Amino acid sequence: MENKQPSAELSWKDLEPMFRPKGVHMGVMQCDVELCTQCGLCIENCPFKAWEAGENDVPHLKQDYACFSCYNCMVACPTGAISIGKPYEVEKGNFYETADGPLPAKMPLEPQDADGQPDAWTEMERHIFERRSVRNFKSKPVPDPMIRRVLEAGRFAPSAGNCQPWKFIVLTDPQLIAAINGAVHQVLKMLYSAYMDDDAVKSLVQRYAQDPKPGSYDPRVIIGGIGSVAKGEISAFLDAPALILVACDERSIGTPEMHAGICGQNMNLAAKALGLGFCWIGWSKIIEMVPEIKSKLGLQYPWKIFTGAVLGYPKFKQEGMVPREFRPVTWFRPGENGPVIESA
Repeated sequence: MENKQPSAELSWKDLEPMFRPKGVHMGVMQCDVELCTQCGLCIENCPFKAWEAGENDVPHLKQDYACFSCYNCMVACPTGAISIGKPYEVEKGNFYETADGPLPAKMPLEPQDADGQPDAWTEMERHIFERRSVRNFKSKPVPDPMIRRVLEAGRFAPSAGNCQPWKFIVLTDPQLIAAINGAVHQVLKMLYSAYMDDDAVKSLVQRYAQDPKPGSYDPRVIIGGIGSVAKGEISAFLDAPALILVACDERSIGTPEMHAGICGQNMNLAAKALGLGFCWIGWSKIIEMVPEIKSKLGLQYPWKIFTGAVLGYPKFKQEGMVPREFRPVTWFRPGENGPVIESA
């Protein structure tokens, strides 16, 4: 959606294509009955609970489901019974991306050395390719020394001007995590209810005008993630034993969101290397809307929560390489007349 009006002048007519997008098709996943052992891990590992047990406990997609082609069900399956039917696609409208249809889903390209000869992945590359968001945890607490190692990886992240604008708040108290979970759940439930109601959704126009971020209303966010929490299918913080909040100094050089992301990704990879599960929790920022919780955490200007993550021991295998959209790269090489766009 391209709109050059000042955000304060936006109307429902302007924003309807964003709040009620057309041409959105959910992903289609398939289960091979011959290979399926009815273990239920695909159902458990789907972040948006798109699967359910059918006849003879063989999983199938629900009649009304949200699948955004994360392929978490594939990595959890121990027998390879789950495969891709069709990926999530937007064929037209506000969130439409490419005239050539959905981008092909590809596994990592085979590694080559500097001379273009076959090579092997480094340990770090494998960590990156196999890393998945873990959403199912054992109740076992994560010892403080292990959490400290994850934090140290974040502390040593690069930052603009070496401003190091972050600080960490670690919660391992189940009662406090539950209280924050409840507060965030209420906010997400109200937002989801408003979005799904054809009359109430119009009230979100003013909210959008105050913070015009189209991506916040992408169906994958509202119908999938927020919807799963609002309907009580998952808890906001996934019942994890540890929650790490990343707060940044709003006065920092450059963009605090970028700093928080770089810092968090360092922690993400460190957690995997230590055998821990890690999952970004973007709606950790909602804590900023709950004064009593924010006060309890000791946060005041210039510190603001920009992201958060949960940490714990994986309940079952939730990692592995899966295909990702392949968006062709544009190359400018010496001796070539103009750009070269690689083929998909």
